[in-house]
Amino acid sequence: MLSGCPALNSLMLNYSFGFRQFKVDSLKLKRLEMYFSWSDTDRLQELIIENAPCLERLHHRGPYGDKIQISILSAPKLKILGLLNGHIFRLKLGTSIFNGLLDARVETVMRTVKVLAVQLDNHCLDAIVNLMKCFPCLEKLYIETYPMANGNMWLLHSKGLECLDLHLKKLRISYYRGTRSHVEFAKFFLLNARVLDSMVLVVEHGKERGDSWFRNQRRQLKLGKRASIGAQIKFTCDDCFNYLHDIQEFFRYM
Repeated sequence: MLSGCPALNSLMLNYSFGFRQFKVDSLKLKRLEMYFSWSDTDRLQELIIENAPCLERLHHRGPYGDKIQISILSAPKLKILGLLNGHIFRLKLGTSIFNGLLDARVETVMRTVKVLAVQLDNHCLDAIVNLMKCFPCLEKLYIETYPMANGNMWLLHSKGLECLDLHLKKLRISYYRGTRSHVEFAKFFLLNARVLDSMVLVVEHGKERGDSWFRNQRRQLKLGKRASIGAQIKFTCDDCFNYLHDIQEFFRYM
């Protein structure tokens, strides 16, 4: 299909089905968004970006638990990437290979990627750090978790991450419940992101939380020790996870 549309620069596939592999080889395509159904039989199994010299935005969203394989072999202008799923079977970025998000061999870095959206079952710092190593120039990071998330895998290597030292400015964590693992997860970024401007913590709707709860959360997050003294912390109940809409203003200057 793409080979027959050499001038195509934007493609959106909404709730598509009936094919298991999608390969992109397009000289003009700048934007690709794909949304897939819950069908087990017709679910996309492999997405390959073979040659896309103009691609700037890649968004794929499948059903929960989707074990897709994604290969980005050549996309030298890619700026926006999502939604990477914690259940992903394999992610290949140039010569870097992720078997899941935890087992990673990072050999290729993609410095053009500025915005990343990730979906996790738990607050797994090792997975996030692996991605920050691969995308060292990230400026905005969106992390979607689920209300049942309670795990917290601590990382082995947190020092000397270019992303945290020089670039990460905005962070949004959804389904924040204020449990110990959630606090430690958020606190990691506060204590290490040296140029962070803002962190948004999205709390669950329908929960009664008074001023004392928020004061206690701010105390546990140790705001006085944050690496970026100007970082603003905001709690919100707005659970609309639409990072593509949120970043429109961010990219107007680029």
